[in-house]
Amino acid sequence: MRRTSYVKTVSADFLKKRVKPAGPAAFVLLFLLWALSASPAFPSNFRIEPTSLELSGSAKSGVFTVINDADDKLNVQVSAKEWAQDAEGKDAYGEARDVVFFPKIMTVEAHGQRAIRIGIKSPPSLQEKTYRLFVEEIPSPNKAPDVKAAGKIAAGLTIAFRYSTPIFIKPVRPQESAVIDKIGMSRGAARALVTNTGNVHVKLLAVTFTGKAANGKELYSKEFAGWYLLSGRSRSYEASVPKELCGSLASIEVKAQSENLTVHGSLNVQKKMCSQ
Repeated sequence: MRRTSYVKTVSADFLKKRVKPAGPAAFVLLFLLWALSASPAFPSNFRIEPTSLELSGSAKSGVFTVINDADDKLNVQVSAKEWAQDAEGKDAYGEARDVVFFPKIMTVEAHGQRAIRIGIKSPPSLQEKTYRLFVEEIPSPNKAPDVKAAGKIAAGLTIAFRYSTPIFIKPVRPQESAVIDKIGMSRGAARALVTNTGNVHVKLLAVTFTGKAANGKELYSKEFAGWYLLSGRSRSYEASVPKELCGSLASIEVKAQSENLTVHGSLNVQKKMCSQ
């Protein structure tokens, strides 16, 4: 019998999914789409505390705790990656040179917990260094249950979870700042670029577009969930304005809110921006 491997990567703030299909392609795809949409049916059997770690010149080491909430022992493998973002603000990973951790493979007994110790090899610099620790469950071949989905049975489905937790190495003099620039609008779509101008990460909570009439009345609003924005990086956001409202707008205001600051930007709207 062939086995389907399904891995969930879980961050403290965001859920990414990675699927490795095997077996009859059509059924596996349908089943996994169902599984992804019904994540409460597959709760993680372990968790990581804390959800992030900040290190500095005065705090050169720290600890993550893996907590096993299941009735069976848990085997995990641990890895660390340098965390960067590309020109579009998408996450990218590379070799981790300045962090050390132990252990790399471990077993956590049922309803038990174990520590992963983290340390830094070099002193802080002028800019924050960012990493991610990955803790991935090693599925046991004896724990491949038959799972009933959409009236069918997917025999030998293995579901494994991988947690991704941020590690921040603070610079010598942390400075958090951000701006909203390059605000524009064409064909009824407003766009704005949020740029991190500081030397530490910004954790955006929300980015909001608000359209107002000439008398200041709010006619339109759209909010986007935020994400980490690393030092020196930018992320663009786009909000489409309904055609029936676009011609009545006099301005669009953009607000980006993080844990520690709020930045604003605005654009005077001309009617031709709704069509050109």
